[in-house]
Amino acid sequence: MAESMYLIKSKRELSLLSKTAEERYLNLFSDRPQLIKHVPLKYIASYIGVTPQALSRIRKRIT
Repeated sequence: MAESMYLIKSKRELSLLSKTAEERYLNLFSDRPQLIKHVPLKYIASYIGVTPQALSRIRKRIT
């Protein structure tokens, strides 16, 4: 269990350092589409490391 959590944390930290916010959002959307529907956008923005306003712009560009 601890090793699994460590791998998840490491993957997230690596993505924060090496990927753009848009790439992080798209990865989250493809990995967990149900999460996008049930979690408020302000928490998703925080998780991918952007402000809610930046997430709104990202979502507008994608659609």
